[in-house]
Amino acid sequence: MMFKNRKKSNSDRTQIIKIIMLVLLTISMLFPSNAASAVEEPIKGKDILFIYDEDLSIKGKENVAVIADILTYMGYGTSYRTVNESSGMLDNFDSILFYHESDSVSSTFLEELESTSCKIMMVGGGSPDEILETLKLDYSPLRLRESVVKISYKVGHRETETALIKADNAIMFQEDFRYSSGQMEAMGKSSPLFVRGQRFTCMGVFDNESEILKAALSEQISIWKWPFDNEPNSYPQYIIFDNVYPFFSNERLMQAVRLMDRKGIPYSITVMPVYQNTEYPAMKHFCEVLSYAQSKGASIILKAPLINTEKPSLEDINKRITTAIDAYNKYGVYPIAIEAPNSWIHESLGMDVLKRFSTVILYPDKKNSWSDSDGYNTVYSDGHHLIAPAVLSNSSLDSNLIKTYPTALFLDINTDIENLEEQIEQIQQSEVSLRSLWLTKHTVYTNDRVVSFRDGILTVNGKVQSMEFKPFTYPEKFDFNRGIIGKMAESMDRENKRLLVIVTVISIIFIIFIAIARYQNRKRFLFKRTSEQGSDGGKVE
Repeated sequence: MMFKNRKKSNSDRTQIIKIIMLVLLTISMLFPSNAASAVEEPIKGKDILFIYDEDLSIKGKENVAVIADILTYMGYGTSYRTVNESSGMLDNFDSILFYHESDSVSSTFLEELESTSCKIMMVGGGSPDEILETLKLDYSPLRLRESVVKISYKVGHRETETALIKADNAIMFQEDFRYSSGQMEAMGKSSPLFVRGQRFTCMGVFDNESEILKAALSEQISIWKWPFDNEPNSYPQYIIFDNVYPFFSNERLMQAVRLMDRKGIPYSITVMPVYQNTEYPAMKHFCEVLSYAQSKGASIILKAPLINTEKPSLEDINKRITTAIDAYNKYGVYPIAIEAPNSWIHESLGMDVLKRFSTVILYPDKKNSWSDSDGYNTVYSDGHHLIAPAVLSNSSLDSNLIKTYPTALFLDINTDIENLEEQIEQIQQSEVSLRSLWLTKHTVYTNDRVVSFRDGILTVNGKVQSMEFKPFTYPEKFDFNRGIIGKMAESMDRENKRLLVIVTVISIIFIIFIAIARYQNRKRFLFKRTSEQGSDGGKVE
């Protein structure tokens, strides 16, 4: 009996060993032995190596800054290097974007390019001869200098857009390429704006001041990086009523809210931060309208604090943001994103502030402050959901040219309701779809709270908040509690009124005295002189 049990036990153990070996074999087939080391290697396909000439013109530096922003908006991790600094890096990337405006290229770079299999897109109008020779491509480009170039390009399924630009450098190809897009004309010749042959792609001309060229570049980068045969992903646009203040007309704001609700249009409202007197009736009335708009589908965005000092501190900015978020939260209004100037994604202080917001809406700055000092677009690695300004080909709001990254259409709340309705109808005709911020996850961190929105549920420090609107109640008489300064102001106001009355009375008395004096002088001199003339023989009746 014991022998049978032992035999059965051995048999069970054998079955278990076989099962374990089968599982291990399956795992080894699914995950090769070099999988661990593969994880540590740079991920190819997503990131881009963005290189440029050592010595760039002023225009070239501006172009590089705008291209760097476009890559960040599109969600690409980007390493920035000059051509010489890129030595030894090419093999870590499958895509190289090269802004080139000079006549030659470093021989070291060319040798490394030849030994790798990465694809390269050249922009800027510099000479491509050496690169073509290195890649063994038999094309004869025509290089133009200081030319007026006519650009024609069709974004998506829109009508073809045209523009004239003055280019310091431009490249034309007369040969047939496997892929081409757009058109450029100059000096009686024409050529595709984009050409591609094997692993070489070239954009014949670029100018950061041309909206159509920026849109064309972003679309072609999207196609260039897309690994499939179908069209790349399209991204939506967001309607944002910008710069709405607490002292703004609540009636006008309510009209806009009702219009958007009636049309079923998703939108957001950017509110200014408030730090003082948040208990005043004006603030409460304002937040009541915002709460109503929020319950009807509007999302609330906080405007970044204005920085007026030369050396602002991160602690002070975060303190102001905390105060502003708290002020709105007290009235059931929950900002879920921040609207900040574009320069903040390049500056260390700005990026530190933005780390507290998962969703960032950018508005254009007067000057692009991009720098390659970090060698990488650090803001990308922070994992933000970036929404960049829309690129419009003309004044019509249905002409947004960008589908390759999320964009914001900023509307003025001061627009009268009839014109606003026309603008909304224009936007609805746009090829770029509209989207609500409520369809995205959001997190906001302040000094004392975490506001989170996930799967339709909004929480503050883990506590679920109701988004249902409830009319506010107001005290019959509000105590403004102005304090010493307020009392001093009231006292000064009373004294000013008293002084005004005294000055007015004195002025009236002074005028009366002047009138009496004039009358007496006229009586004394004018009437006396008439009498004397009569005594000298004049006729007196």
